[in-house]
Amino acid sequence: MRVQAMTIPAAAGRATRGAPPARLMLAALTVLALPLAWVAAGRSPAAAIDPDLVRVIRFMALIKGGFALAALAGCLWRLGRPAAAWRSLVYVAGPPLMAVGAAGLWSLHDAGSAALALHLGLFALLAAALTDPDALPDGPLRHAVRSSRRRTEPRSASGRSAR
Repeated sequence: MRVQAMTIPAAAGRATRGAPPARLMLAALTVLALPLAWVAAGRSPAAAIDPDLVRVIRFMALIKGGFALAALAGCLWRLGRPAAAWRSLVYVAGPPLMAVGAAGLWSLHDAGSAALALHLGLFALLAAALTDPDALPDGPLRHAVRSSRRRTEPRSASGRSAR
């Protein structure tokens, strides 16, 4: 019996190349954001805060940190393929912004700036991913999106799509 190795052509081609510069930049910015967050979390807040409120805010910060981690994984995956320049910029800057925002919430300093950074990164990533035609992998969801687009495209006189 002969066993034949199965390879995926796209993955085989990627194994020989180095990481794209956008991926390296994303990893570097995220790694640089972590010490900044550690320093901010080490300081105590200026005013006394109710311990129950501290627990709630820090739990929210953990949840938001999980969102930042998921965004980091998604952006690293997406940056494995070419993207438009503005989308690449958003994919690189979004997760570190979210991480700094989550760390700012954890440290209980300037919650307004922390929330602004966190939500700016989140909404920018959502805008980039939802308008990115290559953000969804080939699968049932992508085929559903394609078929819904075909139904809404204008038809020419011959009944074919205008594309």
